[in-house]
Amino acid sequence: MQNVGEKQFTYDTFKLAYDSDQRIQALVTDFNQEEVSLKDSEMDDIKRKRKKSTNDVEKMAKRATKVGDI
Repeated sequence: MQNVGEKQFTYDTFKLAYDSDQRIQALVTDFNQEEVSLKDSEMDDIKRKRKKSTNDVEKMAKRATKVGDI
């Protein structure tokens, strides 16, 4: 993205700034060659568990609706 009259970062310059400045580290959750993800809230600091797969959800739904032998 070309900024008119504003400072620009390449991946390398951003990585150097990120590695050397804790203030930037506190604001960024992830970055790569294409994008930078900023923290939305303090919840971004918490490691999240893996999402359940569709198959796991289907199994839970079947167990929940299983009435048993009548």
